[in-house]
Parts: sequence; C-alpha cells; structure tokens
Amino acid sequence: MRTISALLLGLTVTVWPSVARGQPRDTLDIYVIDVEGGEATLFVAPSGESMLVDTGWPGFDGRDADRIAAVAALAGVTQIDFLIVTHFHTDHMGGAMQLAERLPIRNYIDHGLTVDQGERPRAAFERYSNLRGGGTHRVVRPGDPIPVTGLDVRIIASDGSVLTTPLSAGGDTNRFCEDFAFHGEDVTSRYGDAEDQRSVSAVIGFGQFRTLIMGDLTWNKEHALMCPENMIGTVGLYLVSHHGSETSGSEALVHALQPRVAIMNNGPRKGGAVQTFQILQAATSLEQLWQNHYSVAGGAEHNMPERFIANLQDEAPSQGDQAVHMGTAHWIKVSARQDGSFTVTNSRDGFTQSYGPRN
Repeated sequence: MRTISALLLGLTVTVWPSVARGQPRDTLDIYVIDVEGGEATLFVAPSGESMLVDTGWPGFDGRDADRIAAVAALAGVTQIDFLIVTHFHTDHMGGAMQLAERLPIRNYIDHGLTVDQGERPRAAFERYSNLRGGGTHRVVRPGDPIPVTGLDVRIIASDGSVLTTPLSAGGDTNRFCEDFAFHGEDVTSRYGDAEDQRSVSAVIGFGQFRTLIMGDLTWNKEHALMCPENMIGTVGLYLVSHHGSETSGSEALVHALQPRVAIMNNGPRKGGAVQTFQILQAATSLEQLWQNHYSVAGGAEHNMPERFIANLQDEAPSQGDQAVHMGTAHWIKVSARQDGSFTVTNSRDGFTQSYGPRN
C-alpha cells in the first residue's frame, strides 16, 4: 500500500495496487475450506477478485496450502488478491509461506504485530512477517474498507479495538446483552486469548446479502462490539467464530445477528463445543447449521445430519491440537446473490440447499 497526502483537500488517500480481474460471474462464491481445525475461507467476488481469510496450518508436506490451491483452481482463481490474516496463531497464518509458493499473494492485511511470546510463536510470526514484507502490506483498524470490487468489505475489529460507530445496518439496542456473563481469568488464561482478542474481523456485503468472519475474536470482545448497541446489524450467513469454541459465539452476538444459516469451520476435536451447538440451536432465526467436520465433542445429540457435514471422519491422529489427516478433504460452498438469496453445497456428496431472499 502507498499513502498519498491530498494536501488541497486535507485528505489521506490509500492507493492499492491494481488486481487481476477474473471471468465475471453473477454470484459471490464463498468456500469454507477444510484445514483440519485451522481456518481458511476463500471469497470470490463477481468481478473475479479473490479474498482469502487465513491460511491453515504449516507443515504436513503443504497439506493445507494444497487444499486451498485446489479450491482456488476450481473457482478459477489464479492469485490471492487480498489475504487477511486474522491473528498470528499458526492455524491461521502458518500456511502462508507454502501457499505463496503455489499462488501469488498481492496484498497482505493483518493487525500488525504479535503479542505472543516464546520462541516458537515468535519464530512463526517472523517467518510470516518476512513473507508479507515482500508484498503490499496494510495494518487495518475498525471501520476500514477492503477494496474488493463489487463487495462491501468493512473491518469491524482489529488489534483489540472494535467499531465505535455502527455500520449503516446497525445501531439498534441489543436486548441479548441483558444476561451477558463475561468470561473470567479462569477461561481467558486457560485458552491464552492474547492474540485471539486482537483478531481482524470483517463484514462482507453483496447487495442484500451479508455475512461476517471473525477469526478467533473472543467472547468478551463480542460484548464491546455488540453491547449496548448492535454495531453490525443482521446477517444472512454467520461463519461461526473461533471454530465453534466455547470462548466465542455468545448469545449477544449470535442471536442479535439473526442469521438464517451458520457454517462452522471446526475440526473433529477442535471447536464444535457443546455450548456453541446449544447457542446456535436456541437462535430462533436459524434455519440450518452446516459443519466442516463431525464434532467428537458434539456427539450424536448435537451434530447435524450427515448431509450437512462436509467431513465425517471423527478420529484423526494428532500432534498437539493439529490434526494430521492427509486424506481427501471436502469443503462447503456458498453462492450468494444480490437479492440476499443464497445456496449452500456440501462438496462431499453434492447436497445443496437454497435459501430465498429474506422477508
């Protein structure tokens, strides 16, 4: 990114490098990619421009980079125009170097510097920092736009700060704040949320269709974003935050968003918490939950029927919380239209369900 001062107007103008245009299409296509409990979600605008949020794990012979590149090829994407790294945990940024060997990355977007200490997390961040230094890098703040042609992409949280002025669709009093219970140190220290609470989060609009992706933004930060006023408004599609972990996805967020559909990018043993299922199932607006994996924690009581789950294996060898399954991976695709309608498809069996414009 280059910054030019427009002295006569008293403005600062951000000039982004031009991005390649793909074959025009009628829909915003969203691919929720299986990276075994990490996160990687590819947005392909009608203009053909691409925005990838997070890159999955490193290692495993480039497993996650290969999975992202395969979905990108299927979508007709030959480069990543905008890469948003929500925060500097390895399941979110670790695959960036391997991905860059497979696809050019034009613009790197993140919250700046890691707060994690220790040799391993600092070394992982340094590798990513060196990579982004070879491209165009921007640190974003709440309210910033990301200029994906044909989409309205707006940052709602970054580096521990959240919106203080509501989006055009937001501003209503949030009645779900009344019973909000903050997580105490017993939870936050156990999960080590210093980086999580700094997650870059964004709302993506395409005509009447709206969705959001939040990385691992924490439960307590959701309160700052949603209470006493809902700064976001409603969405048709909720991309479930933090893999469906119990440290995110409060009623004050989920119920106020009034999503029609939710997609959980969980792993077999990462995310997919019982509490998350319960909060989603209690949302009166929700018509359907889709899952990237069968959740071992959720069990038969909470997991959706198989047609709504992309990957059914409930066991995978693990290295810490990194699943090392190297077999076939399936994804979930959303095709959204400007009137607010959209379809969701499970790539494993081709099952598709359509959702009309919101009444």
